[in-house]
Amino acid sequence: MAKDCTFSTPVMRQYREIKAKYPDAIVLFRMGDFYETFEEDAKVTSRILNITLTKRANGKAASVPLAGFPYHALESYLHKLLEAGLKVAICEQVEDPKKAKGIVKREVVELVTPGTAISDRFLNTKENNFLVSIYKGQKGVGIAAMDVSTGEFYVTDTQPDLYRDIVASLDPSEIICPESIYREIEEHFRNKVLRIAEVDEWVFSYEYSYNLLTEHFKTETLKGFGIDNCKLGISSAGAILYYLHQNGQKNLDHVIKIQPLLEADYVLVDEFTKRNLEIFRTMQTGDVKGSLIGVLDETVTSMGSRLLRKWLIRPLKNPEKINERLDRVDFLYKNEKLRDKVRRYLRDFSDIERLMSRISANRATARELYQLRESLKLVPEILGLFEESRSFSGLFDQVVVPFEVVELLDRAIKDEDLPSNIREGGFIKDGFNKELDKYRKIIREGKNWILKLQEKERQRLDIPSLKISYNKVFGYYIEVTKPHLAKVPDSYIRKQTLVNAERFITPELKEYEEMLLNAEERIGELEYEIFQELRYKVLGNIQEILRIADVIAQLDVFCSFAHIAAKNNYVRPEINNSTRILIKNGRHPVVEALLPPGERFIPNDLEIDNENRQILIITGPNMAGKSTYLRQVGIIVLMAQIGSFVPAEEAEIGVVDKIFTRVGASDNLAAGESTFLMEMIEAANILNNATPRSLVLLDEIGRGTSTYDGIAIAWAVTEYLHNNPKVQAKTLFATHYHELTELEKILPRVVNLNVAVKEYGDKVIFLRKIIPGACDKSYGVHVAQMAGIPKEVVLRANEILANLSREERVLPTDTKNFREIDKNPYQLSLFDEIENKLKEELSEIDVNSLTPLEALNKLDELKKKYGL
Repeated sequence: MAKDCTFSTPVMRQYREIKAKYPDAIVLFRMGDFYETFEEDAKVTSRILNITLTKRANGKAASVPLAGFPYHALESYLHKLLEAGLKVAICEQVEDPKKAKGIVKREVVELVTPGTAISDRFLNTKENNFLVSIYKGQKGVGIAAMDVSTGEFYVTDTQPDLYRDIVASLDPSEIICPESIYREIEEHFRNKVLRIAEVDEWVFSYEYSYNLLTEHFKTETLKGFGIDNCKLGISSAGAILYYLHQNGQKNLDHVIKIQPLLEADYVLVDEFTKRNLEIFRTMQTGDVKGSLIGVLDETVTSMGSRLLRKWLIRPLKNPEKINERLDRVDFLYKNEKLRDKVRRYLRDFSDIERLMSRISANRATARELYQLRESLKLVPEILGLFEESRSFSGLFDQVVVPFEVVELLDRAIKDEDLPSNIREGGFIKDGFNKELDKYRKIIREGKNWILKLQEKERQRLDIPSLKISYNKVFGYYIEVTKPHLAKVPDSYIRKQTLVNAERFITPELKEYEEMLLNAEERIGELEYEIFQELRYKVLGNIQEILRIADVIAQLDVFCSFAHIAAKNNYVRPEINNSTRILIKNGRHPVVEALLPPGERFIPNDLEIDNENRQILIITGPNMAGKSTYLRQVGIIVLMAQIGSFVPAEEAEIGVVDKIFTRVGASDNLAAGESTFLMEMIEAANILNNATPRSLVLLDEIGRGTSTYDGIAIAWAVTEYLHNNPKVQAKTLFATHYHELTELEKILPRVVNLNVAVKEYGDKVIFLRKIIPGACDKSYGVHVAQMAGIPKEVVLRANEILANLSREERVLPTDTKNFREIDKNPYQLSLFDEIENKLKEELSEIDVNSLTPLEALNKLDELKKKYGL
């Protein structure tokens, strides 16, 4: 680098000095009307933005790689760089080039990363953009999360085995952490976030972070926020403020509070459940369509859409709070005309959460102040619709409309023709500021003076074609065509000769031009000063405005729930603290919504409790609807606990503390994790964290391994869920292992269910109805036939099935030991030797002394040893 500097130009030396301060960032270097990148930055930028990589055209820096784009395209190109997980330093010209002595002074005015962006182009209006900070202590993990674009700030302390689920539920775009855990964070989250950044370990010091937070919130203590006991979380939260300050985000007036992520108040929707229930994306395509959010989100504001997502990953556990939400949905459900009127108002409501962040960061435009004003005007109209509703009184009690701000913006900001850049001016109303009006009058009269001067000179000199024009190089000038040059007086000063004309100036014209230009410059300065005054006035009422944003978001979600309930025939669930879940004619909301016109979803009942019907074993053929049934139960419980009506004829939900799912195959081949290993990881998570108040949805445990291993695991898991008093969760277990139906005879709280099937000759019809009892067939060959397997293969499969069916199988009749299951003699001849050795090792294991996780690990070890 030093060698290159010897032969570089002054501009390149300036660039390299700036780049040396930001070695980990792409430096966008402003040069006139372009942002340029150089050297390695240019190569990266060219590839990501798909723009031409070139070199300086001449001079000492002719060999320097170069890639650039017009300054007005910054927003669109910046978001592509951020999506690539890059840090970007925006370097501007900070002095007027006309007044510069030598090269123009330049400085980095903003550092942007995926987690600190507030650009509309980068942000998804319906999703939060969280920057998450993680810090590990000796006994726990501290997590803090901030969405800079909305001002939301959360903090929690949690257990080491839970922090990944909490972070995953926030779906961050960027994570910061100390070097000591960087590798661990990078290994687990590298494919799930855009950027992971190291921050110096000392920044996570509790005392330093505590001081940063109290300084920001201008308080002596953090007790008022309810986070004083989150020691590790406070360390993480302080690191976020430090990181933002280091990245130039010092205007954080819109961050007015920090809230605890109280795990005790919410159901923890872990990463597996979020994926398996397809809450935000489908498992197959990753699309929103076909997910739960795709059905539930009929909000009409961005704030409402973001709030709905937060509710879906943080369902409530308190029946009183859930019923409070349901009361509000119920009121809107029963008052259709009022609901429709509210939704019409809300459609005109701007995203004032993100507007306030832009106002705080001094990135707002006059149009955004106008949008804020018009939104605030709607609030009294909306609140007036609920004067007779007790359900909403608690929600609206704390709303205070800052009428003085509305009135000020009404007097100040124009209603139309607003510029996209406040430096352009022209957005303040006439009559708002006397000095501004004076200079505008000068401009208006000055233009008239120019027209009058032009007419006067035409008549005085008898030159009808004489005209007075303006350009940036000469300013105002008088242009006379060549046939009339002899009439030009001596007082005209020649400035430029053209092919057919010459241009002149006069002292009088120059004097007036200077007055006009000074007036235009002063107008720009005054409008900017007025804008800053308006901004400060708005920020002085930020708490009231953000409270309005929160209330509007909630109202939007309640309206959406009521609208969907009316449209899709959902009912209000009964929510209580019992251990019972009763659903009559429940339906899967997403599958139902995607059915072709005229086709009806087959509803199903559910009755499950901790006393008599704790574990439901569900058998039946593949494709018959077992997985759909499991998912619909999980989704109905989830919907009920966020305060939504549910797709059923009737529902009673005893609140659950966690929803665990093990649904479908989930290979993670890129990380070297097989289907079986993923099954065992998910199963271990359930067995180690479930409680008697949990809901467990198991689909096909053990199918990633051999049949007998699978049966053994499934049997043992069921026993553990039934017999361990600390676990005993309500469980729905769909399986193709018919042997498990014997558990109903052994374990008192196990009940068999199956999916009804009708047989017509060699054909079957899946009725998709869950009925009592066990299924005695798997119908696998029939499914193969339906899938289009060649006829001769299907016929041969039937012959083999008939032969295998004659072989007797003896099932275990107690829950401690398996009796031998007789096998097909052909299999015995191949595997006798291996199985005898395996039995020997198994007999030496004390199963009762192993934890579920140790048992699974031992099983995996034996599988590898014997090549099973």
